[in-house]
Formats: sequence, structure tokens, C-alpha cells
Amino acid sequence: MRIKRLAAVLSAVIGLLLIFALPAKTNAAVTYVYDETGILTSQQIDELNQLAEEISLRQECGVYVFITSDQHGYSERNYAKGIFMNYDLGYGEGEGASGVLLAIAAEESYFDSVAYGVASDVFTTSKLDQLNDLAFEYLAGGDWYGAAEAFITRCDEMLTAGNYHYYVPTYTDPTIAPNVVQYSPAERRSQFFGRLPFAGIISALVGTISVSVMARKNKNIKIEQTADRYIIKNGVHLSRNQDIFINKTRTVTRVHRDTGGGGGSSGGSHSYHSSGFSSSSGGRHF
Repeated sequence: MRIKRLAAVLSAVIGLLLIFALPAKTNAAVTYVYDETGILTSQQIDELNQLAEEISLRQECGVYVFITSDQHGYSERNYAKGIFMNYDLGYGEGEGASGVLLAIAAEESYFDSVAYGVASDVFTTSKLDQLNDLAFEYLAGGDWYGAAEAFITRCDEMLTAGNYHYYVPTYTDPTIAPNVVQYSPAERRSQFFGRLPFAGIISALVGTISVSVMARKNKNIKIEQTADRYIIKNGVHLSRNQDIFINKTRTVTRVHRDTGGGGGSSGGSHSYHSSGFSSSSGGRHF
């Protein structure tokens, strides 16, 4: 019975570990306009996607509008940058990616725009501020579709007016925003429960195998009352049989911690002058 309980606990622990050890979801099928909140209708998303795709391919610069439920754990300053890197956006790949993004966090009523790659040649801070002003006019009135459409159309106009041409730049510093997927609480719950069936199957298999192996190793015909029956035959000759209980002892050694003020680590700040991003002067609430 004790063996079975141990195996059950072991299976549960392994199952939970498997839930979080499974690969995180990827965002391979990212579109130009994405709404995880349901604010836009499917027809509106299709129309905006067609418009943004045509402009993005023609200009060779990704133009995106992403509506998320919240800021996905990012600060306001890094929200748009984090979303851009999180979803691996941009026309081209790696450091050759080029794009501009309007990111809107619905729950916080916050939005900001950011550009990456050679798109930064056109979408400077002042241009991104203009795009933010434009989006605010619509979002303040509750017109989410209008904000997205106006942003995409104005980006096309700015790219043309700025004589934009795609090329692969060379950066002197790495990008600021880490390419790490960060999920909202609702997304994490969905992943957790989605992985439970798989983890349950693995746990059951592990538990069954563990119990079988341990049961075979401990299979006895009966429990003996004297220790001499467990001695290898002709291995030891006992002249006297007597069962003696030996008390279990435990030795504890106290380890004194050094509470002195030695050690420490040196730190420093890092500057990113050519990270690939151009930012607005600040996002806005609506």
C-alpha cells in the first residue's frame, strides 16, 4: 500500500512537470490585423487584413494592428516593442525584418505605435506621434475599426512620401525587447487545461510502470518472523538466534552561516543606440 501511494505521488509530480515542460505555443500564423478580444467582427478583421497585406507586400514593409486583452506583462514603455517581438512581426526575417505596429491594450485603454528595421527611416518619433494622434481621434470615440483602417492607410501614405525602400540594415547593438512569449492570465489558463489530458495519460503510464517494477522487487511469499530466514544459505552460520531492536539515532550538526558583508556583484547599464526600434514619444490612454 505504501508503494502504491509513493507511485501515485511520483506520477502526479511528473505529470505536473510535463504540463509546463511542453513547448509553448508558437505564433507561426500571425496576420496583419489581430484581435484577441472580439471587439472587431470577423468581417472587419478580414477587410483590414486584406488592406494591410496589400500595402505590406507592395511597400515591402509590414503594417500591423494588434488588439490584445491587456499589456501582456509589459510596461507601457515596452508594450508595443514587446508585442512586435513576441509575435515575430516584420517584412523579412531576423534583423532584416521591417515593420510598423499599432498595439492596443483593451483592458487598460492604452495604445502605442512602434517601428522596427528600415521602417524606422520613415517612421521617426515625430511620425509615430502623428500616427498616435490619428488613432486617438477614433479610439476616444469608440471606433476601433476606424482607428485600425486610418492607421494602415496613413502608414501607406507615409511610406510613399518618405521614398521608402527595403534593405537589410546592420545593427551595432542587439534588440531591446526579448523574443519571449508572454501570455495573459486567460491564455495561461487555456494552455494549462489544454495540456491536462496529455499529462494525465503520461502520469497514468508512469504510475503503472512504477508500481509494477516495485511490486516485482518486493514480492514475497510470506513475511518471516525471524531474521535468520533471510540469510543466504550456507553463507553465515548462526550459533544463536535472537532478535534485537536497535534504536534509530540521528546526528544533527549545526552549520554557522557567515553573516559578514563580503561579496557582492558589480553591475552596469547598457545602452542600445542602434537596437532597430524607433518609438513614439509615449503611448496614450483613451
